[in-house]
Parts: sequence; structure tokens; C-alpha cells
Amino acid sequence: MKDYYRILGVEPGAGVEEIKKAYRRLARKYHPDRNPDPSAHELFREINEAYHVLSDPEKRQEYDRILRSGDEKGFRDFVEYIQGLIDNLLKERRSKPRRGQDVRLKLTLTLEEAAFGTEKEVAYERWVDCPRCEGRGAVGKVETSVCHSCSGKGRRVSGIFSFPRPCPVCEGRGYILRNPCPTCHGRGRAVVTSRIKLSVPPGTDEGDVFRVSGKGHAGLNGGASGDLYLRVVLKEHPIFRKSGRDLHLEKSISYPLAVLGGVVRIPTLGGGEKEIFLEPGTECGATKTISGEGFPSGKGRGNLIVTFRVEIPKNVSEKQRKLLLKLAQTMGEEGIDTGRSLGERIARWMGV
Repeated sequence: MKDYYRILGVEPGAGVEEIKKAYRRLARKYHPDRNPDPSAHELFREINEAYHVLSDPEKRQEYDRILRSGDEKGFRDFVEYIQGLIDNLLKERRSKPRRGQDVRLKLTLTLEEAAFGTEKEVAYERWVDCPRCEGRGAVGKVETSVCHSCSGKGRRVSGIFSFPRPCPVCEGRGYILRNPCPTCHGRGRAVVTSRIKLSVPPGTDEGDVFRVSGKGHAGLNGGASGDLYLRVVLKEHPIFRKSGRDLHLEKSISYPLAVLGGVVRIPTLGGGEKEIFLEPGTECGATKTISGEGFPSGKGRGNLIVTFRVEIPKNVSEKQRKLLLKLAQTMGEEGIDTGRSLGERIARWMGV
């Protein structure tokens, strides 16, 4: 006999809220849509089975009585009673229109596409009503025969202590199609590649979600299709780094420009350039803010923050070297490599 309390991980005296909380926690963990483990599907059924009994006061009272007494006949009667309830649920489930599942995808955009807007074509796979049989599962007249695996009940029971499961042969329908559609093999649905065009407005940001109604998986028994959800992910940009509405950029400048100052051309998002004046004596790591050249949003555009890096050349020409030596002399620098040979420098250092 199954121990439903053990399945839900609660004590026999657990209250309704505790049972409900345990069920929700386990259902989230073992739901087939979230847990790819093959055993999760069976565990999910066990969890639902236990909750179906323990969440109903009358069923729980009867189950507790049988559990204490060990009455096998009483348990068989109890199982038959539950089977009748589940039979009705299965019949209702087979005939009731069911909404299709949603499709959730990532929409990858460049920084420019997100900032200034774009048109994107999105291709993805989804379940639709089979185009050949129009969702009926059969081509032409639908011919059926009773499923011999479940005797037309749409469920199967393994052992006297197990609750009914949807028949795996007929998938809970209770009948087998004698002339199944060769495209969908009688399922009435098929996987196709759908394409949609999406208009991305300017100022779209990381994490924004677009909802396209009715473009998810097709419903069952005439139920509505699910929706398509596209969550925006921004590509890393080779030049700019985004922080909120501001953009950050590192700009290399030469040593003379850092010392003397002058005009610098700064690239902006979208391919343009902006000229700014660099003050004399700009140090490495200094920043300058260009207003209104950041990322656009409903509140306007952010700023472009430029960080300057002073470039030190590894190789210089002879003419440049002489000029630098003269500069060093005027600044009183000592220890400068003047280009003497190693022997000359050692002799000078030793005072010879």
C-alpha cells in the first residue's frame, strides 16, 4: 500500500496548508517541463496522486482508516472509487478544449539595434494543427477501433495498489485510429518552423519582453494557441560598455596630446564622431562626459563617458628619441638611457 505521507514528505498529522506547501514544492521540482530527468514524469504523477487523496478531507479520512487497519479489501474498494473519479476527469480532459503551451525564447540584439530600433525575423519551432489532416489525426473519414490495451477506458492500472494512468498506447483517448495521418501519425499536431517579423522600437533594453499573442503551441480539442514570449539579450559591443542609460568608452591618446592638449575625435553609437577639446596635462584614467550621446530611453538619452588612456610608444625613431632626450634634459630627468653602449654606461656609473 502506498504511503502518501511519505511521498509528500509530511507527517500523518500534517495540516492542510503544510500538505499544500509540500505539494507545490515537489510539483515545481519534478514538473516534466522543468525537470528533464526521465524519472521525474513518474514522480510527478505520484505526487499528484498523493495530493489528490490527502487534500480531500473525506478521501484522506478513508485512506487513514484503511492504512491503520491494513484492510486489503477496503483498499481495493477505495481504489475503485478513486478510479471512477479519475475516469471522469480523464473523459473531461479528453473532450475539454485546452490552451496550448507558451513558447519562450531569447531575442539577441546588437547595441545599435536596441538603441535605434530594427525589424527582426524570428524563426522557431512549435506545435500546430497538422496541415494535412487539419488536426483530426486522420486523412479522409476518421475510422477508429477500441484500444485493446485499455479496453476503451483510456487508462491502465498496474496492480491493485496503483492508481490509473493514461494508457500509453492510445494516449488516454480510449480508441485507436485505423487510418492515422501519415504526417502526424494520428496525433493531429505536427512540429513546424514558424517565422514572424517583429518591430523592435528604439530604446529597447536588456530584459525587455515582447509578447506575440497566439504564436505559441497549438491548443488541444479546439483550445486557443499559447503565446510567444521573446526576452531581449544584448550582445557585447566591441567599443561601448552600457551601464543603465550611460555608455562608457576607452580612448587612447598620445603622450604629446596628453601634455599639450588639443582636439580629439570620439566615436559615437551609430557610427558618427564627436569632437571634444582635451585640456593640457590630461592624466591616464581621466574622464570626460559627453551629454546626450548615451543610450536612448523614454526619458531621453544618457551620456557618453570617455576614459582616456595615455599611449606610451615602445619604438621611436632616432629623431623622436633626440627630441625626447632634449625634453628630459629641460625637465632635469636623471638616469635616462642616452643610447651609450653598455660598457660606456657601466664605466660612467663606476666613475671611470
